[in-house]
Amino acid sequence: MIFFAGKGGVGKTTSATSLALKLAQKQRVHLISVDPAHTLRDVFAHEKLPPNLSIEMIDTRAKWREFRETVGAEIERAMNALAPKGLTVAYDTDAMQKLVEIAPPGADELFAVIRLADLANDDSIDTVIVDTAPVGHFLRLLDLPRTAGEWVREFMRILLRYKELIPAGTLGEELIRASRALHSLEETLHSERASVIVVTRRDTEETEHLVEELKRRGIPIGGVKVIDPLPEPPITLDEIASLS
Repeated sequence: MIFFAGKGGVGKTTSATSLALKLAQKQRVHLISVDPAHTLRDVFAHEKLPPNLSIEMIDTRAKWREFRETVGAEIERAMNALAPKGLTVAYDTDAMQKLVEIAPPGADELFAVIRLADLANDDSIDTVIVDTAPVGHFLRLLDLPRTAGEWVREFMRILLRYKELIPAGTLGEELIRASRALHSLEETLHSERASVIVVTRRDTEETEHLVEELKRRGIPIGGVKVIDPLPEPPITLDEIASLS
């Protein structure tokens, strides 16, 4: 799993695409964007993907909105099923809503963590390349396995009281997947299976800050790529591949 990181506009998407196209000549590659801007979609708008390359854009904000709505729907259904004997449900409803309100920064990226963990354990893929959001969002994503773990466990503790009422495939199952994914991705990030390539346009101070933050977290650094001014669009996939 190779992450391309750096501040916005330095050429992360171009660099990630370039490596993906090169590696896809000999292996199965999955290129995923966890950047809300999703410029990856523009790169392949008018080009056909090579056989060994698949791409994906994940809308974490939309999934977070869906999660918030699911919390309300699941607890309301539990209340209707237990009333009037379910005296603790009203308290738990309030507790669940408060948990949503105090979600850790970048909690919407929890759904990116789930997807990345799935990809890391997918034997049908040789290499996963991740086009990340700008530095602040990316560092929060790296920290989520630690910062969101307790938050997810508290959700699960409350939901376990109503496990007979929460059907498979809904909030309870999603939280179990999230808990497992947080642990799985944490292991991957601190292993030889993962690395981060820092992309920069000779911004020494910002690059040094990112490198130091990665070192502090114990995340392997695959290198620093200095980008000179990119070709003016439109640019073809062949031209992008030649930049790798």
